[in-house]
Amino acid sequence: MIREYLDKYCELLSKQVWEEYSAYGILVDLKHFLPQLKSEILLNCLNYDANKKTEYLNYVANEIKTYTSNINFDEQELNKWLNHFNITLNQVVYGSIGKEPIYHVLNADYSKYEASNGSLDKHELFMLQNDFLVCFSKLFATEVIKFCNENKPEKAPIVKESSKINKPFKDEYLTIFCKEISTENQIKETCFDLVFQSMEHYIPYFENEVMENLLLLNSDKKDDYLNFVIDTISKTPYSDYNEELITKWLKKYNAPIEEFPNFTNEELKHWLGRYYNGYADSPTDYVFILDIQMDFYYYAAGLLANKMINYLESKKSTNSIKVNSSETTTEKIKWIGKPSQLGFIIGKLEELGYIEAPKRPNGETNFTKFAALVNNTFEVDTTESTLSKYLNLESEKGSETVRKFNDNGFDIPHIKQIS
Repeated sequence: MIREYLDKYCELLSKQVWEEYSAYGILVDLKHFLPQLKSEILLNCLNYDANKKTEYLNYVANEIKTYTSNINFDEQELNKWLNHFNITLNQVVYGSIGKEPIYHVLNADYSKYEASNGSLDKHELFMLQNDFLVCFSKLFATEVIKFCNENKPEKAPIVKESSKINKPFKDEYLTIFCKEISTENQIKETCFDLVFQSMEHYIPYFENEVMENLLLLNSDKKDDYLNFVIDTISKTPYSDYNEELITKWLKKYNAPIEEFPNFTNEELKHWLGRYYNGYADSPTDYVFILDIQMDFYYYAAGLLANKMINYLESKKSTNSIKVNSSETTTEKIKWIGKPSQLGFIIGKLEELGYIEAPKRPNGETNFTKFAALVNNTFEVDTTESTLSKYLNLESEKGSETVRKFNDNGFDIPHIKQIS
């Protein structure tokens, strides 16, 4: 059993504010290591039959519980600090608070802290950081326990104990595919056109590998395998692709995205087929070639990553039955505001617990699928890739809209505050 990130998480849950960490520093690490811990859990699940898998997930949940079961969380004390700094818990946990007054005390080093005019004294600082630390620990421990419960088999079948194999499936083309969509420096050795052909070349082999693994794996391990592969692809650096990466080039050369990657514009084709290494006409060409080809590489890598993720999702035993194409289309709600405003409001409702967004196997929000669902519900003049950026309130585009709403006093309480 691998438990590298479980140990890291348990260590974080045992931290105190008078040690080398501030409460905010612990929050940052809890958020950072959560996806890695979830991936580790999924990988371990692959090595167990259904009964052992349940035992393992119970073990992880109980291990996490031991660090938080005796913690007394006083919500009233926490609300006192939130009201004092005029901020919500959701903003503290998931927002960018670097410019907020609470950040300076929440991230202060307790051992070196000295009160200045108008700030908290050292005792108040300890009380504030301790109250938030308890809250953060409870919040993220609950998230891990929930993840363990969600990944338990509905009914663990009684099966004979089999010999355990460290990796009971082939992953040759999984490894190659992930490398192809993660190694942007290939562009410097050749050109985008050839790199993209290489990326696409491995997809049929990868799909065959998946099908072979599904034939060989026990039925109770197939979804675990698929979740692991999806999670691996999702962790590649450009999996959250965005059409905006190449929008400026499409406008420059009047090229529709539907033609990707076989564009008819001769000038665009020329630049995507130029070799970076030694074939430029002038020194400035090197910069231009790298600029345009890198943008198309990032977009292509994300596009192919999501193509494979959708393929893998379709192979799950829990995959919902597709609706017949002959069925009448549901009427949409017409959105009159800007696409950025729709993304912010829906994203905020999800953030505050009122709606549930689709998740990747590692627990992170799948903004590509989220955008597709919103687009199927609302009639809005934008692309799904653009909408996905507005739904992600921490993205560059999303945070800009967040600032505008916050400046105008927008506030919705978390669902737990009014339930």
